[in-house]
Amino acid sequence: MKLIVVINNKGGVGKTTSVVNLAASFARLGKKTLLVDLDPSASASIHLGFDKVITNHKTLCDYLLSENRILKDYIYPTSENNLFCLPSETALSEFYDEILQEEEVELFLNRKDFPKENDIVIFDTPPNMGNLAMNALAITDYALIPIQTQHMALTGLDLTIKLVEKAQRHLNPKLEILGYFGTNYDRRTNVAKEVYASIQSRFGNKVFNTVIGINSKLIEAYGAQKPILAYAPSARGTKEYKALAGEIIKRLK
Repeated sequence: MKLIVVINNKGGVGKTTSVVNLAASFARLGKKTLLVDLDPSASASIHLGFDKVITNHKTLCDYLLSENRILKDYIYPTSENNLFCLPSETALSEFYDEILQEEEVELFLNRKDFPKENDIVIFDTPPNMGNLAMNALAITDYALIPIQTQHMALTGLDLTIKLVEKAQRHLNPKLEILGYFGTNYDRRTNVAKEVYASIQSRFGNKVFNTVIGINSKLIEAYGAQKPILAYAPSARGTKEYKALAGEIIKRLK
């Protein structure tokens, strides 16, 4: 079982979109995959059809409040074979911080809590460096960092890397950066090409070859509450996420 946290301090980099569509792509490759939504916005959960307002399902908040805390009881199958979800809700951050203070523990999610039959566990994290992100980094094998191919996106990148290094020093010395990949790539602009070239120059072979381009089908897939693989099988975004997932699987091996 490999645990991967997708993380970036900056919002709007395509992090949640990437988590959902990579998870679905892993599942299509035959990997039993669990998506853990640690973002209080619950966007990844909603993308997969778990909207607390509509379905009133149990979430990670209910798990945190439970005395027994058997994680498997809060995991749901999705419309995709091999893909499962531990959903979030908007109260998650408040509950998490409050319980940490009351019970004086550092972590509420531990590696041993996850069902061992999973091949890949992938975490979506909030666009900040709070306790939820640190919990994920403390128990995971790899950090995967999406980078928006715009100049402003590079300014928050160093903070993300420093957070990972802090987790390596103090919480999880085995944590590795699996790699970086470009998102929101606009093939029509020189800016996107320049930023991507800068990323490649800085991180070398840690940068995945596949770049995720701007694609309206990705936005439509969220509205349809489906991964793009199911919503638009022939779309460019589908091909890109399948290719990126294949690269990641090879690197994990």
